[in-house]
Amino acid sequence: MMNTAEKLNAVIDYIENHLTEEIEQDKLAQIACCSFFDLGRLFSLIAEITLSDYIRKRRLTKAGTELKYDNAKVLATALKYGYESPVSFARAFQSFHGFNPGNASDSGNFLNVFPKLVFQVSAKTVMDKIRTERIMVDGKEYEASYFGEHDMSSWSEYATKREYWRLENVGDDFKNRFMLNQVLPYNNYPPIDIQIGQVFVVDYHKFDGTVERKYYIADGTVWQDMPSTSEFVPREMSPIRKDTLTVAGRKYKASYFGEQDMSSWSTYATKCEYWRLENVGDEFEDCNRLGDVLPYNNYPPIRFQIGQVFVIDYHTVGGGVERKYYIADGTVWQNMPSTRQFIPD
Repeated sequence: MMNTAEKLNAVIDYIENHLTEEIEQDKLAQIACCSFFDLGRLFSLIAEITLSDYIRKRRLTKAGTELKYDNAKVLATALKYGYESPVSFARAFQSFHGFNPGNASDSGNFLNVFPKLVFQVSAKTVMDKIRTERIMVDGKEYEASYFGEHDMSSWSEYATKREYWRLENVGDDFKNRFMLNQVLPYNNYPPIDIQIGQVFVVDYHKFDGTVERKYYIADGTVWQDMPSTSEFVPREMSPIRKDTLTVAGRKYKASYFGEQDMSSWSTYATKCEYWRLENVGDEFEDCNRLGDVLPYNNYPPIRFQIGQVFVIDYHTVGGGVERKYYIADGTVWQNMPSTRQFIPD
């Protein structure tokens, strides 16, 4: 025998499968094993929305998606979702989405999405995927579920909007990923059910017209008490160039991995530059270790091995350059593998 949540989920499934048809009250009551009056009261009590409002908002959500992404015609869409005329459909669409259905495909218009309900002890919303695409990541093609876009123009100085994909069937492909020091909490995503191990692709549309693609994985990270995804890069970064650096009077081959802007958050330096010494032996094993550490996720996406030595030039706010030396010696700081600063003899 089904419990209450299972009955309500069966009602939702029936509604979702018949949004383009007339939904009969008697059929919903039959599925819920109660009168339609009792079903309506229970639904409103748990979901905090009436059945009729839920059906209306789900139809308008589906209609908006088809107009924006599938090049559907307004008249055909109006009739498909039960509106007797384009005028009544346009009025309802404008009230729900904030713009006329004929303008749904405009890049500056963002859909109002009312997700599908899923009942547990209480009700939660789970968004439908809008479409399925193929995305290439590090030379391999993945099936990806697209979950729409989020307007950022009113509060972000970085991007006007971002778009979301979830990679399907990734397996252990990103087990040896290179983590960065950025996170994206679950509440920044559309209302989707996020599971540990899932991988997300987020495209940031920047103000200069470019698009920056970032990758996130649900790995159990918690940021300020909020479950979060962690940013990563799919593959190791290659050296930008090879240099020769002199350390403690000895010349070393060094791989240069670029610079990082620090101006927006540091009062010490405007940027830093990274080198890795390539032909070191054990000459730094007994050097004086300092208390400062630098976690791996503060570096560019490179692979670390115990004994490796890194040289970092900090361009200070005063205009000078301070060179510091770090060694991967197995140090762990706040559960993060880290390098430790040392002074070359």
